[in-house]
Amino acid sequence: MFIETLDRLNLHVTHSGKGMKCLYIHGGPGAWSKDFEVFFGDYLSEALSMYYLDQRGCGRSEGGKESDYSIDAIINDIECIRKKLNIEEFIIIAHSFGGVIATAYTKKYSKYVKALILINCTLNMEEALKSQIKQGCKILGIDNIEYNRNLKENWRNIAFKLIKSDLYYKLQYTDYNNYIKVKNIDKDMLNTSMSEQSFSNGSYFYDYTSLSEYIDTPTLIISGEYDFAIGPDHYRSFKFKNSIVRNIKGVHNPYIENPIELEAIIKDFIISL
Repeated sequence: MFIETLDRLNLHVTHSGKGMKCLYIHGGPGAWSKDFEVFFGDYLSEALSMYYLDQRGCGRSEGGKESDYSIDAIINDIECIRKKLNIEEFIIIAHSFGGVIATAYTKKYSKYVKALILINCTLNMEEALKSQIKQGCKILGIDNIEYNRNLKENWRNIAFKLIKSDLYYKLQYTDYNNYIKVKNIDKDMLNTSMSEQSFSNGSYFYDYTSLSEYIDTPTLIISGEYDFAIGPDHYRSFKFKNSIVRNIKGVHNPYIENPIELEAIIKDFIISL
């Protein structure tokens, strides 16, 4: 289905499953929801009524170069979707950069969020880039470069070298074959407008850990033991008032590499609500 936003963009939402209503917020910035739905949707469908959103400028949703991709615009989209679907209360599951969006939405609209589930999420993009630079240097076998005013440029240089050597996947996957599976799904991605402006969008680089201390919504934090895409210890900076932490084996995408353990962690949390 497509749901129209306040500024008349049609956003793609798919629905499956039964149980408590739940919205999935993908990462990126500028990815989409299809890979999570394909690889993990069946694990959730018996416990949750899942809504998978492609954010504005992502995947199957509308949004061009001139569209507003601020965090405020995205959380307004989520609130618009909630109202149009007549959802009184829902769980939010977020992955990676989706944690920024989920935290910002929950801070503003906490009365509608029954629980927050953060899967390998970052709340600080600069810290994520630093982690990727440091681990990228180890993978490449080069000296770690200093973090300075050119953090984004440093990241681009390291990312380019990793991609050129076909090693970038090591920041997100244990198994190269899983990387290929996701890459094949991503070939169908129609819209990349959001990702194309991600590094120039100042709202993405705010430190959202500062918002977490104001949130008392029940929160499940899932952290990958070797997730250098965001930093394996990044979760320690979170300040949610009512949270539990579960560490999971693997890197950045447990929904494809460790789905059984991820399912168990999520369902145990849902039962406790």
